[in-house]
Amino acid sequence: MSESGGAASYTVVTLTATLSTIKPRIFVRPEIRVLGVGTTLLLTVGLILGAISLSAMVPAGADLADPTQRSYATNIWQETQTSLALLAIFLPWVLYGLLFKGSRWGTGILLVIATVGTVVGTWLTSLSLESYAALPRQVTGVVAKVDGRQLTLSGGSGLYLVIRDAELTVAQPWLKPGTSVTLWVSPRGHAGYIGSAATSD
Repeated sequence: MSESGGAASYTVVTLTATLSTIKPRIFVRPEIRVLGVGTTLLLTVGLILGAISLSAMVPAGADLADPTQRSYATNIWQETQTSLALLAIFLPWVLYGLLFKGSRWGTGILLVIATVGTVVGTWLTSLSLESYAALPRQVTGVVAKVDGRQLTLSGGSGLYLVIRDAELTVAQPWLKPGTSVTLWVSPRGHAGYIGSAATSD
C-alpha cells in the first residue's frame, strides 16, 4: 500500500497447491518400491526352498555302497545345502540394488551388505562342495570331551559333528568320555558319521 497520497495499491499473490505439496511424500515418490521388494522376497524364498531340497550336484567322494559312508555323504551334503541357502538370502538383494536405484546411501549400504553375504556364501558353498567330492578319512579314537557338536578325542584331536539332530540325539546316551568311536571325517575336520567302535565296521 502506498502512503504518498495516492490511491492504495496492492500486489496480488497467488499460491498454487500442487500434488507434491498436498500429498505426503510416501504417496508421491515412495522410497520403498513395493513391487521390487516383494518380487525380491519371493525370489529369495524360492531360492532358499530350492537350495534345501537340491540333490547332490557333484559325485560323492565317499563310497555310497557303504552304509556308514552313505550316511556321511548325506550329512556333508546338508552342509552344502545350508551354504546355498545362505547364498540365496543375499544374491537376490544384489540384483535388487543393481536394478532398482534408490538413494545413493541406501543403495550403497544394501549393495555392500548383499555383496559381502554373496561372497561369503559362495566361498562356503565352494568349500562344502569340495568336502563332499573329496575322499573322507576314517578316524578311530577314544572320546575325551563332548561339548555340543564339538568332539575332542584323546590326544587332542578336535572334530566338529555335522550329523543330523536326530542322529546326535540317538548318540548322546553312549557318546561319553572314554567311549571308543569310529568317524568318517571330511578334509575340513567335519565328522559326517559317528558310531561306536565296538559296533562299527
